Amino acid sequence: MVKSKAVEIEQAILGTIILDNKLNYKLDDLNENMFMNSTCLEIFKIMKELRKEKIIIDVATVKSKIDEKSLAIKMSSLTSVITWGQTFGIDGYIKILKENLARRSINQNCQRLLEGINFGENIDTCIYKFENNIRKILDKDTYENDDVHSIAEKVLDFLESKKDVGFKFGISLLDSTIGGLFKGELTTIAAKSGVGKTALALQIMLNSAKQGKKTLFISREMTSEQVFMRNICKITGVSTRNMKSKEINESDWKLIVNAIGDLRENNLIYINDKIDTISAIRKRIRQIKPDLLIVDYVQLLTSQKSMEKREREVATFSRELKSMTLDFDIPIIQLSQLNDEMKDFRPYGDRPMRDSKAIYHDSNNVVYIHQLKGSDYEEAVKDIGESEELVRESEYRGIKIVDLIVAKCRDGQTRHKHFCYYGDRLHFQELNY
Repeated sequence: MVKSKAVEIEQAILGTIILDNKLNYKLDDLNENMFMNSTCLEIFKIMKELRKEKIIIDVATVKSKIDEKSLAIKMSSLTSVITWGQTFGIDGYIKILKENLARRSINQNCQRLLEGINFGENIDTCIYKFENNIRKILDKDTYENDDVHSIAEKVLDFLESKKDVGFKFGISLLDSTIGGLFKGELTTIAAKSGVGKTALALQIMLNSAKQGKKTLFISREMTSEQVFMRNICKITGVSTRNMKSKEINESDWKLIVNAIGDLRENNLIYINDKIDTISAIRKRIRQIKPDLLIVDYVQLLTSQKSMEKREREVATFSRELKSMTLDFDIPIIQLSQLNDEMKDFRPYGDRPMRDSKAIYHDSNNVVYIHQLKGSDYEEAVKDIGESEELVRESEYRGIKIVDLIVAKCRDGQTRHKHFCYYGDRLHFQELNY
C-alpha cells in the first residue's frame, strides 16, 4: 500500500473516534504496532490513555494531553486527523490496518528465514521457527465469527448437512463410545511395549482406507517396509516372520500379490520412516493432504530446540499434534508408551503416560491396551464363559486376551471390553460375552 494512503487510513480511524465518542471502544481493536505514522501513533496513545481514565475523547481533551506531555504535534496535524474522520467505514479501515500489520510481520519473518538459511542454520529449524511465528501472526486475527449468532449458524449447518463429518475406527467399542474419527480431535493409543499399539493403529488405518480415506503414517519405530509387511500380514494372514524369512508357498504368494495390488490401486496409505520433527510432519501434511495422521510413537519424535526437561519436550510434541488437528482440520492418532512403574496394574487417568502427563490432557480421547494378569485375567476368563484351560491353550498359540480401555472421551462415557489379540495376524477381535 502507498505510504500516503496508509497514513490517511490511520488518520480516518482516529478522526472518526474523536468525532463520535461512542465509537471509542474501537480502540480496543487496535495496538501501537499497527501505526506507521509517528504523529498518528502519539495521538493513538493519548486516546487510549483518555479511554483508560474514562475521559471523553474529543479535540479539546486530546489537545490538552498533547500540551501536558509537551509533544511536538501541531494543531494543524490534529486538524488533519479530524478532517479525515467520518461516521462510517471505520470497521473496514481497521481491517485494512490489521492486514497491513500482518503483511509487515510476514515480510519480516520471511527476511529472517532467508537470513537463517543464508547463514547456514539448520533448514528444518529455520522452517520450524518461521511456521510458529506465522501461526502466531495469523492467530491474532481469529476472533471473527465468535459471537453466538455466528456459532449457532455453524451448528445448524452441521446438523442439517447430510455429509459425513467423520469416519469410523472400524472397531465397534471405539465407534460406539467415541463415535468415530472426527476433524480437530486428537486420540491417543497407549500401551506397554509389545502389547499391540502399532497393530491397532494399522487396523484403524486399513479400516479408514476401506472408507476411501487417505492416511499418513509416521513410523519412528520401524522402517516403511516393515510397516507395509505388517499391513500385508493383517490382510492376508501370512505372518511377517514368514515374509522376512521368505518362507512363502504358492497360495501365500497369490494372497500377497492380490493384497499389494489392491493397496497400490487405491493409493490411500502413505508410510514415512524418515520424518521425525513437527515441522517435517506439517510439511508432509500440506503436500499430501491426508484425512488421518498416525504418529508411531510420540516419544520418538525429535525436538527442534533444546529443552532442559524431557517432560517439557514430550509435552510440546503432544501440544503441537493437538494444534495440527485444528490447523489442518483432520483427526490425529498418536501412539504412546506407558510407564514401567505401572507393572501389571490396569492403567487409568494420566499417571501411566511415559515422560509427560500432557499426552493424556491434550487428547480428546485416550485408549489404553492392557494385557490381563492376575485377578483381571481371572475375571476376564469368567466373563467370556470359557475354561481357563482353553484360554491358556489359545495363549500358547499366540492368541491373548487383552482389554481395550476407553479411559477418556470428552464427548462420551468411559468403557472397556475384552478382546482377542491374534499375535501372528496382528489383529484385534472383539469378544462377544
